[in-house]
Amino acid sequence: MALRQRVLRSTGSPLNALLLIFNIAILLAIFFFQWPIPWSPTTVHCEQQVEVQVHQPPPSPGKQLPYAFCDTCGPGDALCQQYGAHNLARSRGYEGSNARLRRVLRDAERGRPIKVAVLGGSVTNGHGVKPDQNWVNLFGAWWNRTFPRSELTLQNGAVPATGSDYFSMCFGEHIDRDADLIVTELAVNDQRIESNTEAFEWLMRALLELPSQPAIINTQVFGLAYSMLSTGGDLHTSVSQYYDVPHISLRNVVLPHLLQDPSLDRYWFAINREGVVDHRHIGYNGHRALADLLIAHVQRQLCALHDSEEPVQALDAELPAWSAMEAVPRLRMMEPYDTQTVHHPLVPFCMSTRTTRHPLVPVSNDGWANWTYRGNRVKPYIRATIPGSKVSFRIVVGAMGRVRITYLKSAEFGLGTIKCWVDEDEARGVKVAGHWDWKGLNTANVFVVARGVSQGEHVLTCQLLEETQHPGGGTEFRLIAVDAA
Repeated sequence: MALRQRVLRSTGSPLNALLLIFNIAILLAIFFFQWPIPWSPTTVHCEQQVEVQVHQPPPSPGKQLPYAFCDTCGPGDALCQQYGAHNLARSRGYEGSNARLRRVLRDAERGRPIKVAVLGGSVTNGHGVKPDQNWVNLFGAWWNRTFPRSELTLQNGAVPATGSDYFSMCFGEHIDRDADLIVTELAVNDQRIESNTEAFEWLMRALLELPSQPAIINTQVFGLAYSMLSTGGDLHTSVSQYYDVPHISLRNVVLPHLLQDPSLDRYWFAINREGVVDHRHIGYNGHRALADLLIAHVQRQLCALHDSEEPVQALDAELPAWSAMEAVPRLRMMEPYDTQTVHHPLVPFCMSTRTTRHPLVPVSNDGWANWTYRGNRVKPYIRATIPGSKVSFRIVVGAMGRVRITYLKSAEFGLGTIKCWVDEDEARGVKVAGHWDWKGLNTANVFVVARGVSQGEHVLTCQLLEETQHPGGGTEFRLIAVDAA
């Protein structure tokens, strides 16, 4: 009572006394909350190696992680423990929304059968490694362990020395069109030229527009035997972003460190029979790392899937909703803007020596023959060596009105020149040279031999010429495929 009277005398009124007591309580709260609360600390390392204790609240009681690896970089996250969060982050060249991938993962968790298909070059085909060391099979093994109730069909549609230009029209010869997830690896076989950007875009559109609406992931390896460290894969990145296709890069993680220690090439790349490092093809450690980086990305999406069944929507109505994330852009990236153009899915015609679905079979032939390089069954061709040899193929042209051939381009094999034309229009035929001056680069190349061709059936004819760009006078020519759209 005496305290109350003293307070009232000093403040002048009961209201002022209450305000004084309230202010004192706030000051006491500020003082006491400066002291640590007994929660589990996390250590953060600053640049000057000073340890700062950051206090985090305990996890919500009763919340169970769907997978051990969802405890990000915790004891159950083996890949983060092995690679470090910084390297995993660096591998994600573009992460994207992953709307399609999460849908596929949800189906796998529910026990539905899943088909995973892969497109790539000689790395993905397994050059320099055993089958069980191939990144494709390592990824498939992880998938089976993670989704034991879901039957996995794994298709490896890789073709050595082949890039986006070929696959953009002929992918259907190597993988099924009802795939749920398609993974591409085409960075090193695509040269850094604009036409390959356009080809990779056609491939992305064609895959995304398949009836199964598959999820796509673009993976990228690297090589050290090319004219520059940058390859066509660097042009793929912008296409991946435009089409919201995740991009997982082995180069981002490995190459900067390898440049500091060149001896690491023996660790990351294959060793040939002579004991020499093959700077074109990664070895087992490279395959294992690529598989792990891909797995880490898929695990990240699995955990995100369980964080929230329905992602938080944008408040701004002018921004796309989550439901729009699976849509394919109306316009191609490599064309001007307008408000009317609508592209319909392409159904290209393709015949190839690299497939049994629609093999490259002539309707007439004089001097050309089926042939494989050193008996290598993964590199078959239709070949001619004598000038004047002529071969014809029946083709079906679509709305694009375009006809192309795929052939070997090399500085090493004495390759000559052919002339190709459609139907009887030999006067408008074009010459295609098999030789170029890029030594060490032997790859499938694509050439447009006709545009503006009417829709329907036509005949494509090619003839081996006397003239050649090869300095030694070589006249050999190796055909791989013909396509039309």
